[in-house]
Amino acid sequence: MLTLMNSELIKMKHSLSTVLLLLLALIPIVINMSRPLMVKQNYSLFDLYFPMYNQYSLFFPLVVILLTTSIFYLEYSNGTYVDWITYGYAKWKLIVAKLSVAALLLLGMCLVNYIVMTVGLFVIIHGTYFEFFRVSVSFVLYSLLVILINLPLGAILINVFRNAIVTAVIGIVCMVINAILMAAPFGYYIPTVFAYRLGLLPLSKSYFFANPNLTLTVGMSVTVIVMVILGSAAVWQFSRRRKIEN
Repeated sequence: MLTLMNSELIKMKHSLSTVLLLLLALIPIVINMSRPLMVKQNYSLFDLYFPMYNQYSLFFPLVVILLTTSIFYLEYSNGTYVDWITYGYAKWKLIVAKLSVAALLLLGMCLVNYIVMTVGLFVIIHGTYFEFFRVSVSFVLYSLLVILINLPLGAILINVFRNAIVTAVIGIVCMVINAILMAAPFGYYIPTVFAYRLGLLPLSKSYFFANPNLTLTVGMSVTVIVMVILGSAAVWQFSRRRKIEN
């Protein structure tokens, strides 16, 4: 498995898409860091973090899908798919290796984003350590949930359509729908909406759903079930023999 993961990292080493996606994920953070420089007023920590979080929650799910797409699409665009699946490894190991590398790259992006955000907020805003802790929990919790949800979703989409543009369009449509439903009272049934609201919970219970104990239990249960289904579907769908392999 480590050999396969190292092979995937070498492939991505020469890919410009990873850098571009990192910059895309940084856009909301950089924009909101520049607000105090353009608009002179007294900001609290949450005054800057809340709009940054909202914008980040729009971009990052799309970034996860696009990065996953780029890792798999390399094999289709370079014409190396058949060579790749004849490495002599089980197909489930091949997809797990790609998903693992995608997860590592996304975690690296999150770390860069977190460092830039935290250092920027710390320099601009003189908040308490507990406030920064709450912001950190919010950011990390949301990022991890989105990775676990959208990573297998992106793998399914690109291996079904084998077209990066189609996958990107579907990702954008999902982003728009997610934005529309962010404030929906039934959002805890939708994993990506639940992740957004759960990320706000460390800041204030008022940002979460009514009846927080019930919605937290239902939301986490639905989210975990969807994660398991998506992960299993991604491995199963890829493991099937397809026309391209004949």
